[in-house]
Amino acid sequence: MILEQARSTLAGIFAPLSIDRFFDELMGKTSFDLSGDRNHVRRHLFGTNPAQTILESFAIHGGQIAWHAASPSGPPPAAAEIDSPAAFHARIASLHERGYTVRVPDVILLSPARRLFTRALEFMLHQPVKASIFWSAADARAPVHYDDNDNIVIQLTGRKRWFVSTDPSDLHNPWRDVAEAPPALGNHRTIDLAPGDLLYVPRGTPHYVHSLSESLHLAIIFTPVTLREAVIAALDHLSDHDHALRDGALGRVDAGIDRTALAQDVASALERLLLVVRAPDFLDLALQRRSSRTIGDMAKLAGTTPPASLSASTLVRHNPFAMCHMIAGQSMIDFCQPGGHINIHRGVEAALRFISETPSFRIADLPGELSDEIRIALVARLVTSGFLECPAET
Repeated sequence: MILEQARSTLAGIFAPLSIDRFFDELMGKTSFDLSGDRNHVRRHLFGTNPAQTILESFAIHGGQIAWHAASPSGPPPAAAEIDSPAAFHARIASLHERGYTVRVPDVILLSPARRLFTRALEFMLHQPVKASIFWSAADARAPVHYDDNDNIVIQLTGRKRWFVSTDPSDLHNPWRDVAEAPPALGNHRTIDLAPGDLLYVPRGTPHYVHSLSESLHLAIIFTPVTLREAVIAALDHLSDHDHALRDGALGRVDAGIDRTALAQDVASALERLLLVVRAPDFLDLALQRRSSRTIGDMAKLAGTTPPASLSASTLVRHNPFAMCHMIAGQSMIDFCQPGGHINIHRGVEAALRFISETPSFRIADLPGELSDEIRIALVARLVTSGFLECPAET
């Protein structure tokens, strides 16, 4: 995936809202909703029969479901073996009978269209994106709550009524105090979602949901890079060069702490960080390093064995779900992709940058003073890692 592909994918999902307006003006600031007709691409993000797609994933998701309700009629029924789509449906129905909405987590791999959408978001944000399906019976109600992440809701089937606070979110941190009281809805607006409609709710925004019919909605959750994370990235980068930041600070938990000395050490570290963060390129490199780690920690791409017929004339292309981030060191390049890092000599930098920016090409097209043998070896390595694939030519 390259920038133009990511933007095109997101533009289709957010239409008629421009993605620049979403990222630059609305994200993290205010909720909004978009209507979509029966032909809108959003309506088909989970295929033509989302319920059946979920049920057929029983072997993976049958034991992973969670549930919630504002006022259930009783405790959740005892767990039962889920060994077929019918058994999975029976389990969901038994929870629905008591007023529970069922959440099916980690559904990214169940739909290529949805997987492209989440990958495009990850490309733009350099942050991980997750997805869940919420399956509700008619009249199911969720308690007033807020989410720890930004939430893009896409209604797939049925209708749901959302009550969303109109007060600015205080953007809760993703950890909660044990004694935290349930949030109050306060000033709010009401939004009815039908298939193809989209609702965006920033993290920390209190809301409440009432299902007007049996319904399924897709929840895409993410958190943009915050100022806190930028500060942590800068501190992490400094720690690579500042040995004192890697020294032990607290020692044994049952020993006394010299709070005065520790406070002085912390203050000194922050002063050093303040000094270097203003240096040219320091913060840029720190954020690049953060991006490299984040992308490398994403789910690994599925690689293949390069064909024996691989040659300079072979046509290759990006895996549709691939993305990369490159950092050039003095002698090596960190080519980072979902699932790992490949360290390659800088002699092939021009070829690597061409590969990262060109969705489809022949191996002979790779620039640089390279032999065909090196070009083929470089492509073979990226086919094995899953970044590239060799389509069958006709």
